This record gives sequence, C-alpha cells and structure tokens, in this order.
Amino acid sequence: MDKSARSKSHQSGSNEVHELGKNWSKQANERAFLLQKHLIKWFDDEQSGMQEAIQQSISGTDFSSEDIYFQLSAIKSRLEAGDLVHWVDQCTIDRQSTDESRHILDAQSTDNENKEAYRITQLRERSNILCIHAGNLPLVGLQDVIAVLLAGYCYTGKISQKDPYLLPSILSWLIQYGWREQIQHWTQNTADIPVNNYDEVLFAGSESSLSNVRKTLIEARILDEETSWLNRIASFSIAYCPSKEAVIEQSAEFMDALMRHGGKGCRSVGVVVSPVGLNELRIPLENAMKNVLEQNSSLRQVNTREQPDALKQKNSANLRKAKIPLQGVNQSESSSLTYKKAYNIAVDKVFVGVGDWLIEEHPIEYVPEPSNNRVVYWVRANQEDLVNLVERFGSALQSIYYLGTNASEVKKPYKHSFDIESIDSAQRPPLYWKPDGTDILRYLCPFII
Repeated sequence: MDKSARSKSHQSGSNEVHELGKNWSKQANERAFLLQKHLIKWFDDEQSGMQEAIQQSISGTDFSSEDIYFQLSAIKSRLEAGDLVHWVDQCTIDRQSTDESRHILDAQSTDNENKEAYRITQLRERSNILCIHAGNLPLVGLQDVIAVLLAGYCYTGKISQKDPYLLPSILSWLIQYGWREQIQHWTQNTADIPVNNYDEVLFAGSESSLSNVRKTLIEARILDEETSWLNRIASFSIAYCPSKEAVIEQSAEFMDALMRHGGKGCRSVGVVVSPVGLNELRIPLENAMKNVLEQNSSLRQVNTREQPDALKQKNSANLRKAKIPLQGVNQSESSSLTYKKAYNIAVDKVFVGVGDWLIEEHPIEYVPEPSNNRVVYWVRANQEDLVNLVERFGSALQSIYYLGTNASEVKKPYKHSFDIESIDSAQRPPLYWKPDGTDILRYLCPFII
C-alpha cells in the first residue's frame, strides 16, 4: 500500500471510529438516563419488591436494618444527583479529547491502523460480561451491573449468598422495564453459571477466594484460561488526620468511616495516619465511639437478628435516618478483642477501647495490614511517611481519605490510581467511584474512552 492509499485508509478508519464513537456516546447517554429513571422508580414504587427484599435481607442475612437502609439511602441520593448521566458524560468528554489528539498522530502508522480496526470491531460488537459479586455490604455489586448496562453489554451475575435478595430484586425490576436483552442470567451457585463466550470477568471479593473461583469456572468449562479478569481485592482504606481539631470537627464522619457496616467495607478505614498521638485524642475519640454505640444500644445483640414481626414497622422513612449499628460478633472475635485489650495494657501500648472496638497506636515501622474489622491502627507520622505506607500496603489499600478542608495538600505524591477523598465520602461514594483505582466503565470500553 502506497503512502497516499495508507493515509486515506487511516483517515477512513478514523472517521468511522469517530462516527461510531458519537453513536455510542449518544446511546450510552440514553441508557444512563433510562437506567437512572428505572432505578429510582424501584425505590419509589410500592410494588417494586424493594420492601420485600429489605425484609428478607434483615431476617436472612447478617446485615442490620440500619446498614441496609443507610446503603439504600446513599445509592438513591446519588441516582437523584444524576451520577449515571454524569459518568457517561465524563467518558464522552474524554473521547472527544482523545479524538482531537488522534489527528496529531502519524496517519501513516500501520500500528495506528490496527488500533483503529480494533476500535471499530469493538464498537460494533456486544460483549458478554460475567460479574462475580462480593457480599460484604448490601448491594455492593450494583456498580458493576450499572457499568455493564451503560456500556451496552450483556450481564451475567454470580450473586453472593451473603447478599442474595436486594440485587436480584433490582435485576427482576429492570427486566420488566425493557432491560431483558442485556440482563441475561444470574445465580447464587457457581455451578449454575451458564457456559458462554464471556469477554470479561469482573471479580470483587477476597484475594483468598479468587484462585478457587477461577479454577472452578475453568474446570467446569464455563470459562477458558484466556478470558480476561478484572480483580478488585482491596480490603481497607487509610485516613490522614492533620490535627486534633479535624477529629473533633468531623467526628461523626470519622466514626462513620471506621464503624459503618461493622468496618467490613473496603472503603472502611483500617489505618489512621496523623502527626498527633493517640493519647492526645483519647477523650474525643472515646466520646465519639460511645455516642455511636449508645445511639444503637437497642439494636440486635451478639448473634441475634431482628425477627419478621418487627419488620412491619419499617417504611421508607428509614432511608433518611439510618444510624451505625452495633453489629453482632461471634464468641471467638469477642475473646480475641478481650485478649488484645489485656495484652495492650500489659505491654503499655496506647489504645482506645469502647465496646467491641479498638484503636491501637503502632509505630510506622511495624504497623501490620489490618486483619480485624473492629481493630483500627493509629500511626503517628507525617505526610512523607504516609506515602511510604501507601506503597507498602499496595493492592490491599482501597482509598485515602483526608480529615479537614484542605485535601489538596495531600494530593501530590501518589500514583494516579489514588484520589484523595474527603472523609465524608468514605461510605457515601458517587456511583462512578473507582474500586482499586479502576473506572469500571472506562475499563469495559477502552475503544471509546
């Protein structure tokens, strides 16, 4: 192919990509608007099945009613804020920027021609995506479902047995509103996942279960070894506290980040870094923790659940007034925490202990990776040390939060995957937040974004 022919071919490919990209953006925006509308309707329509799913979750899972209503309230508020349309709009802006820069590239490059051909193929095809959902929090898998539907792809889901009611209720509801072509199948049992030509697997869960799940699916010939996986395995987050005043002023948001969902979320704070020692903050921290537990003293105790009769008293008002629950812990966990308190006293370690919760001070050289949801590590260190700690924890770390108003001070030294977030967004993130630093929609649509 001579230079002029190659240039015309490349230009033709670029034009086709541009037109297909514009069409994708338009369709994705329409999908976002409809999906937003239909999801909000699930919250508002008395016949949607939401209340039944809530009741089943309260009586049949380890989630408390307060955490369920809190999560639903947070999701609904983000839908009403237009997160889905905003998510797609972000992609469209990035696509336009990419297309403009593309004209600067060498139009005679064979590699560029191959890239154009790949993008055209991907834009025309509909991919099959298998989502393996975690179940540590209520509706933790909803973001993956939304991303697959916004991308225009086909969804198949492995629903966690720890959260088996809420997500299926939403999926069933969406099918009634015209999403049947994209929502293919869901199941709680790995063996029941249908064999399909899956283009991607989105896995969210513990690193310990990842290899077993993958091996099971390959041995059952549900997947082949070449199938791409996006694995989200981060387990905790870090908060940076610049001063004693910041803790006092944002104590409610701070405790929410530590204690909401029993500390089980990957966005839950497991380590706090501060130039202020834990002893200087003992009283305000104790008061804040006691306040949380005292407000919920009437909630379920160890190894008990609310019974169905009590569920009749629940209504949509709960979505607006969820509180942090004192969730039940098993006997071994309780004994372990009692031992830790005794050990801390014996070795003269600084700690704050309230109920079943501990905040322990550790030197930065020896602070371990958090392993108990109810034990938070406090590290007396500065911002430079925070950078080293972030690098040390690596893929186990989810997010970095900042207490106070000037988060920009902490934004310099980190890799692009880490955004410094305000502490008040820890348990109320936008629906387009980046698990393990990856924007799911952009990952699914590399040809356009």
